[in-house]
Amino acid sequence: MARERRDRTERRDGETLLRKRAAHLTRRGWATLGIGALCLILGYTAGRREILVVAGMAVLLVVIGALIVRARKPRFDIIRLFSPPLVAAGSTTRVTVRIRNIGSSASTPLLWNDAIPWDQPMPPHELGSIPIGSAARRARAVDYDLHPPRRGLYPIGPFVAEYEDPFGMIGSVRAVGEADRLVVVPDVVELPAGGPALADGEGTAILVQRRVVGNDDDLTTREYRPGDALRRVHWRASARHGELMVRQEEHRSHPDARILVDTRQSGYPDAVPDVGESWSPAAHSEAFEWVVRMTASLGVHLEACGFRVGIEETAPPQIEPLGERWEGGRRVEAFLTSLAAVRLIDRPHDEVGIGTTSDPEGPVFALLSDPDEATISWLLKRRRAGQVAVAFVLDARAALRERLTEAGWQVVEVHEWIEPGEAWRDAGHHREVRA
Repeated sequence: MARERRDRTERRDGETLLRKRAAHLTRRGWATLGIGALCLILGYTAGRREILVVAGMAVLLVVIGALIVRARKPRFDIIRLFSPPLVAAGSTTRVTVRIRNIGSSASTPLLWNDAIPWDQPMPPHELGSIPIGSAARRARAVDYDLHPPRRGLYPIGPFVAEYEDPFGMIGSVRAVGEADRLVVVPDVVELPAGGPALADGEGTAILVQRRVVGNDDDLTTREYRPGDALRRVHWRASARHGELMVRQEEHRSHPDARILVDTRQSGYPDAVPDVGESWSPAAHSEAFEWVVRMTASLGVHLEACGFRVGIEETAPPQIEPLGERWEGGRRVEAFLTSLAAVRLIDRPHDEVGIGTTSDPEGPVFALLSDPDEATISWLLKRRRAGQVAVAFVLDARAALRERLTEAGWQVVEVHEWIEPGEAWRDAGHHREVRA
């Protein structure tokens, strides 16, 4: 069993496989070499030259096989294309491998596989001889499917080729070409209707929570402030509220919203060293994986609603902001790609939120698990009085929940198995906005 596990590890790492098994005797080769040695002993013992000839022929077959394998090692130019180029964790991407023979002679038939960094059944593929000549004759294209289990930036490759000489005496396993990077982004969940209602006004974004009582007037008016023109007074809303209410300023096309993400390892008690199929030496936390998935889903949702989304992290910044709308479909690619690579940072003595430069404006969403005191203090400063703030907290402690609530935050307690859409819907059930 241990040997099988070691063989799988070597096949996932083409370079290790290349160093350990560049060329080896096959079973036929060992048998032929054994027959040659036996005939050599019998020939000398019995004084029979014809037996010595058989021994020489057996050894010569093995030597010729080794020379052929060495001379005919594959010389390929390998290009991989992924469809889609950004694949969500748990889904499927189609890999097209374009193989071009750059040698001076036709390649030998072989079996091949790509080295991949996770366990997945990969039966060997057959590749026939690729001739020389025109560019079209030298090229082949083959396809296979990959099912990445987790987000990350994964090296796919190198191309591992296994072939033998025509006599079947010597086998060789070689890594050809370089690896290509596969970007596996977190699964983006479409947040459903029924969550918090989003509106903007007064030049900044306002998160209007669903209430039992209220109508559209509540979304388009605010309390009277000294200096407001009387022509802006909304008399119907004033009568209902019992105080002067005025119409909001013209809405901005791109209101602001912020997502606060705790990326400090100290905030995740379930973090453990990531071993086995790890793409990164950092610690792994199921709670953090939920935070990353929710960050992707919430960021895409807010951007689609017309918000300009800012990302703030407790550790040094790793997450790219969502692009401008003029960038079209590319505006979320850098954001999702950075989420594929984001990891927990273990620097307990670093200042929290060291990369934060923007003023706290618009609705704010916090994603965290079990933050330390420094993180909580920073978090409370990122909300100004009157702003609506929602904190999605995994397995929230009672003390943390009470402290955030007293500071005007709405706390939504979640668990790793809860879908982001369900957590978003739970946030919409809150009926009160505190100052």
